[in-house]
Amino acid sequence: MRIDEPVWTSAEMAAACGAITARPWYADGLQVDSREILPGDLFVALRGEATDGHNFVAEAFDRGAVAAVVSGDVEGVDAGDQRLVQVVDTTEGLQLMARHARERAPAHVIGVTGSAGKTSVVQALRQALERVAPTHASIKSFNNHVGVPLSLARMPRETRYGIFEIGMSGAGEIARGAGSVRPDIAVITTVGSAHAANFRDEAGIANEKASLISALPKGGMAIIGLDNPHSERLLEEARVAGAMAVSVSVLDDNADVRPLRMTEHHNCTCLTADIFGTPVTYKIAQPGREWVLNSLLVLAAVKAAGADLGQAALALAALEAEPGRGRVHALTLAGGKATLFDDSYNANPLSLKAALRRLSLAPVPVGGKRIAVLADMQELGHKSEEIHFSLISDLKRFNVSKIIAFGDRMAAIGKEAGIPTERCWGNPGDGAEPLMAMLKHDDAVMVKGANSAALYKLVQGMLQISKDEAEFPVSQRHRVAR
Repeated sequence: MRIDEPVWTSAEMAAACGAITARPWYADGLQVDSREILPGDLFVALRGEATDGHNFVAEAFDRGAVAAVVSGDVEGVDAGDQRLVQVVDTTEGLQLMARHARERAPAHVIGVTGSAGKTSVVQALRQALERVAPTHASIKSFNNHVGVPLSLARMPRETRYGIFEIGMSGAGEIARGAGSVRPDIAVITTVGSAHAANFRDEAGIANEKASLISALPKGGMAIIGLDNPHSERLLEEARVAGAMAVSVSVLDDNADVRPLRMTEHHNCTCLTADIFGTPVTYKIAQPGREWVLNSLLVLAAVKAAGADLGQAALALAALEAEPGRGRVHALTLAGGKATLFDDSYNANPLSLKAALRRLSLAPVPVGGKRIAVLADMQELGHKSEEIHFSLISDLKRFNVSKIIAFGDRMAAIGKEAGIPTERCWGNPGDGAEPLMAMLKHDDAVMVKGANSAALYKLVQGMLQISKDEAEFPVSQRHRVAR
């Protein structure tokens, strides 16, 4: 979004959170990480468990911050520096800034949560709605107790559509995030076992997701994915909240939003869907059944917001997945080409099954391989082994030819499934070269695992080798050497 007015001014800061500043200023951006400061940004020095932003105020100024929101004196910065903006507590100050930004923008606000697909839905909604009017959305996975208020506080005053991801790792987090966002429309993608370690069972996870619906105003709209065992709980929450429930399903012919005809290809899906009464024919420029559900949720939210379904359909046809979330790359090998599915950003049972299904759609010829590079899933608690072993049937069903396992669990289920399995090469950054050497022409490889495994380093290494090979093939290197 192009910003026509400052995101924050000294006068607004004073009004929003009683900030005391020595001189007028305005800021074009807002950061809580000094490393991301651009000239003209405002820096908020948050105190966290591991780091204190006050220790990086001087760095923020060196990078061009116009002001820094602090509480008390700052080491390395003169107490009389007029760029210091004093508040009682910076974390509370950020929350108050978020509230002020939410109130000043005349925006339709959409809150999105779910055990899988929420970031993809947020980014697809952004791409659909920004074709119509000024749109602001959460970036990356800014969906926690810092990311949600930060995303809100960054929302420009001219915004007409605001889309915010709300995540959780424990009880009460979605309720807090939803209380800040105060959505007009709530989207629940699905409910599954993500973060199971912090809940007694999936019903507890469903209750947590339902708190986003509870935050809706009377007459708000709850867009609910039905293709999970907890949909009735979510529909009941909508009834209790006095919200209009819109059911979305790939499988249920009685849903308000559903596909009428659908053809899946290895690189896209073409379908006609009923968007609660309106037929829409469109293409999704991403493969996989999960993207069918994502697209239906997106179109339902677009219609609920009163925006243009035709423009949203065009956006879906041009959609590019976010890095680490299913983005497809053509790899250049010494002996041909291969396909890489970069799904390296985190993993839970639902998203892993979706990634395996997407890998199965890759057009691999006879003799070619579908290779799954898998790291252990995390935050599954005492059910971790059970949940990992539940994937064996999917590994077989989706015709995985070989597993590269970054973790004991994945190595064990590969062996149990009877699939050739190779234990990792240590650090993911060291694995790119042997993996690229293993690939043959027309192979397909998918990378998926918990964030802690840092498989993005493996992907980066593979893409760099591919780039080097495309620019200076091995055959040419040999000729030069002679």
